[in-house]
Amino acid sequence: MRFPNSRAYHVIYDDSLMDAVKYAAENDWTSIVPDIGVPSFSPERISSEERTQLREASRDLSVGWGFHAPGDDVSLFSTYPPVREGVMQYFKQVINLAREISTGPTNVVIHAGVPPKFGKARNQPGNFSETHHDIYAQTLRKNLTELIEHAFPHIKIVLENVSWTPLIRDVVRQLLPTGLKICLDIPKLYGSGFKIIEEDWNFIQEHKGVIEVVHIHDVDPTLGSHQVVGEGVIDYERFLRFLGELPHKPHYVFEVRPREAAHESLVNLGRLVEILNLHL
Repeated sequence: MRFPNSRAYHVIYDDSLMDAVKYAAENDWTSIVPDIGVPSFSPERISSEERTQLREASRDLSVGWGFHAPGDDVSLFSTYPPVREGVMQYFKQVINLAREISTGPTNVVIHAGVPPKFGKARNQPGNFSETHHDIYAQTLRKNLTELIEHAFPHIKIVLENVSWTPLIRDVVRQLLPTGLKICLDIPKLYGSGFKIIEEDWNFIQEHKGVIEVVHIHDVDPTLGSHQVVGEGVIDYERFLRFLGELPHKPHYVFEVRPREAAHESLVNLGRLVEILNLHL
């Protein structure tokens, strides 16, 4: 079976991070990616002693790390000073956790969030975030820059293609030279009507050299995303051929839960990679 060189599963329903490290070592994974949106994985709940134990166990078992910052109920577009400060402090705690647990360089995947939306009566034209484009662009740019600088040099900040807009793409383009990386979530390339969001796909192809993380899962039109690879409608051959030509090998994260379903997805993708004679 030809698996991606760097591969992890999305840790959500595991009993503990230590349990996840041990499971990964015994089941074809080279690393794990806990989602800090899980309450028990929140940095303040993980003691210094536990961090040391996790670091030593992952080193002894040769299991690496990636991290996914909370993506719900937080936004890097927040312009309210106390809220912005709280979000930034928490994200820095996540970065510090990653730095203390990982035995080597790692990454933290984040979502940009979305600015407020205020529609107009009778469907009149107008876009609130565009009306206030400069302040929201400045806010996102400032927050991302602050996180990149806090994470340097051992941790890469990686922005996932979630709800991207022209504003987000412009800010990303500005910050790529400063060290910002891209997370390609393949199913999130699809919009309404299950059509490729061409603006996002073109942008990602244009900047393929900075793809640091790839999220793998499938989509069933009746069940939604995060399904077992091969049981949905995603044409993975197209994307795997693209990924096989990247100048460097990214971190492949299987966002399928529970972990047994993630392993099914790994096996199914591995078979396709072998058939296509690719090296990921």
